[in-house]
Amino acid sequence: MSGTNQRSTRETRRRFEQWARNPQCHANVVSAVHNVKMGAVARRENPSAPREGQSVFALARGRTFEDGLVRDGGERLLDALVRADVISEKSSDFVDHRTSANGGSLLDLDDAVRHGHEFLAALAEGRRFDGVVSSLTVRIPRGIMLPEAILIIDVLAVQTSGSMPVIAVGEIKTYADQGGHTGRHDLASARAQMGLYVHALDVTLAGLGLSDRIHVSRTGFLVLTYPGSNQPSVRSGEDLTYQLARAERGFELMEESAHLLDGQYGSGEDDDPGSLLDLVSHADTYFQDSCLTFCERAEYCYDRAREGGRGVVLGDDVEKFLNGVTLSRVDALLSGDAPVTRAEADLLARLDDGLPELP
Repeated sequence: MSGTNQRSTRETRRRFEQWARNPQCHANVVSAVHNVKMGAVARRENPSAPREGQSVFALARGRTFEDGLVRDGGERLLDALVRADVISEKSSDFVDHRTSANGGSLLDLDDAVRHGHEFLAALAEGRRFDGVVSSLTVRIPRGIMLPEAILIIDVLAVQTSGSMPVIAVGEIKTYADQGGHTGRHDLASARAQMGLYVHALDVTLAGLGLSDRIHVSRTGFLVLTYPGSNQPSVRSGEDLTYQLARAERGFELMEESAHLLDGQYGSGEDDDPGSLLDLVSHADTYFQDSCLTFCERAEYCYDRAREGGRGVVLGDDVEKFLNGVTLSRVDALLSGDAPVTRAEADLLARLDDGLPELP
């Protein structure tokens, strides 16, 4: 296996992020756990399906933004986090755990994992560190991803001024911070990722025997850009309670799926690609708005949702409002049919309340 392919298999951040965008879709879970590219499934179902990929310009901008944040001992990042009250004004410590493949000085993922675990152990033993860690890398000691789960966290804020070290997770995104007008789905996805990182740290610290000596904050922060620039804009105080609970349940589902797949198909190194593609193709799907932004099977799943009369084809909000009632039944109810389920009766009552009386 080439170095590039090995990194893509072992560095599971992308796959965790994929899961976080739609954890209700079992096909998405299977794809992420077993590293089956959804694009390969899409093109197997439809050979004419276009090959999607992130813009090389977006990737270059993201790399430039992150490089600027960690340059000169993380000066720009430290300053931004101090101004946002994420860390104290006396915080000046900075350590960069990026690998050479990502512009850092560490040799490879194994070296990054070693440094990451050693850093956490040093904090637990009383190391004074008040500042920022870039790209902390951990190996999650559970069978969640196959063949293993290695996670790189964009940025950690660390404070050791109290009785116990406190670490808070941050996520770096290049889209602009537009206050109340920042994209809802963008923010939801970033918060889901941060909730996942919090739980991953909890699990890792437990595996290292450090849970009672380091506290992982349930509040995170986002590092976005000011509109039209590459200057950082920090959104602090992001409550991750709900996202953490979802991540805990998601880890359980992924672990169950990994055990099942491992028993059926092995560790993922030499599996039959056709069998794994079949597994994703036949898994239950759950289409939602966010699928359009990341999944190459979105058109296929949209067509299935439309055939099934799901309200989600008109948007997530419509799906929630209909509460499982199909569009064909909505049409029938509005045409005078009597409701046959409690959900239909409830929907009809809500529709009646919201419709104006006709003369």
